[in-house]
Amino acid sequence: MTSRLPLLTALVLVLLCALAPAAARATSERASLHASFSPNRLATPTTISFGFSLSTTEGAAPPPLTALVLRMPAGMNYTTTQLGLAICQPAALLARGLGGCSPNSRLGYGTALVEVPFGVGSGHEIPEIQAVSGPSPNGNLVVLFYANGVFPVSAQLVFSGEVLPDTGRFGSQLATTVPPVASVPGGPDVSIVSVQTTIGPSHLTYYKHVHGRRVPFRPRGVAVPERCPRGGFPFAAEFTFSDQSRASAATTVPCPPARHR
Repeated sequence: MTSRLPLLTALVLVLLCALAPAAARATSERASLHASFSPNRLATPTTISFGFSLSTTEGAAPPPLTALVLRMPAGMNYTTTQLGLAICQPAALLARGLGGCSPNSRLGYGTALVEVPFGVGSGHEIPEIQAVSGPSPNGNLVVLFYANGVFPVSAQLVFSGEVLPDTGRFGSQLATTVPPVASVPGGPDVSIVSVQTTIGPSHLTYYKHVHGRRVPFRPRGVAVPERCPRGGFPFAAEFTFSDQSRASAATTVPCPPARHR
């Protein structure tokens, strides 16, 4: 396995790509994005699933990803969520993986595909990307992403994203810096090809103490907005690469059927 990305994030979503020229090689990076809510019902706690794919117009792998900003719809209710009841420290996560964190710190999970730049092949999967709640010096939600790579690159990496306020159609953004991941010691960094991940209670189990007993429960997720804007709930993402080129993508989650509103 190999890389670390988000989640995120969040990490969301159909394709409206903005292309940017890649400096010395005259290539153009492009991105696609997708997102969904489960369940997709107004004012209802949900699991947000999102993902992205990166490529170039020439069909080659993109340069290594260095930053990602995921923008999420206005009106999402973070005040009633039970996600992140505990905080995980980055050092503990790096040293022990999820075993270093309380189950009540988990936010979501996902996978990624990366390409190794020296002929080992492309499309290698990172089967474990975990998202947990991290310490926040500013009071904002901080998402720690843990990527556990085994083959063809062996590495464990922790990197963070911070949920910040946004404007207009977007109520919040998950801003994440992606550290470089060397293919081999001293070798070129791997390229992220795609990421799929979730933020929400699906497949998560939290625990609470009731009358001296440890009782499992499913945490409440972030709530879908109370109203759906014309055209659906908007998501957008901006990607920055190691050569300073950029790409962007956007998508929408359809408004729920009338019977679910």
